[in-house]
Amino acid sequence: MKKEDFIKKIKEKVNEFFEEENESEEEEINLKTLIVVFLIGFVIIVSIYAYTNKGFGFIKSELNEREDMKQDDNREIIQFEDYFMEREGLENSDFSEGTNHWSTSKKNEFYDGSIANITLDKGDYHSAPQSLQITCSEPSCRIYYNTKSNSEIIHDLFDFKSGVWMGIKPKTKLKVSYWYKGCEHQISFLTLDKYGNFDTSEDIGEYSEEWIKKEMAPAIRYETIAFGISILIGQNGFLLLDDIELEKIE
Repeated sequence: MKKEDFIKKIKEKVNEFFEEENESEEEEINLKTLIVVFLIGFVIIVSIYAYTNKGFGFIKSELNEREDMKQDDNREIIQFEDYFMEREGLENSDFSEGTNHWSTSKKNEFYDGSIANITLDKGDYHSAPQSLQITCSEPSCRIYYNTKSNSEIIHDLFDFKSGVWMGIKPKTKLKVSYWYKGCEHQISFLTLDKYGNFDTSEDIGEYSEEWIKKEMAPAIRYETIAFGISILIGQNGFLLLDDIELEKIE
């Protein structure tokens, strides 16, 4: 009998031990659950607080930057009238009025170029009465189309009143064509956006001993508000130009 009581007591002690261990595990699990719930709740509260923008400096800073960008997008720094509202193409494109509307350029911040020697050739042309003759003794010389009726030297393309820039509506389709004879040269179609940023589309005219026609259809980006046309020749270059046309493609 004593032996059975002893065994019974051992079983009771063992059962008590496991019951205490289960309770300890349950308490540990409950503690972990509480911690997880607390962290989830904290994250939710912080997210709501940040979303409503009631405190955090870094949130305010980001919003201010976005607002500044929005203001920049709406900021009109430069404005031009549409060139094609009063004109259909380039003036004096056949050089019958001499060198009017065609200017030379000195070296500036945007393009290298020295003063080109512009004269008229009445004996060699594509169409009467004459062509424009360009010669260059410097490493490079450039001429521009100028909306003003003169032959001024263009010192700086950042002078937006110089006459080099012509206003245009975004996504307008244009085609530039001209006849030439002489040295290899580069024609550049310059574009300007409302913030004063430049871009260019360029094409090369190969050397030709005969009159040959060249065309280019430059892309007008959405941000573009003005454009310009220039032609560059190298040192000791000799080039004849005639019938330079600018067409608006409907």
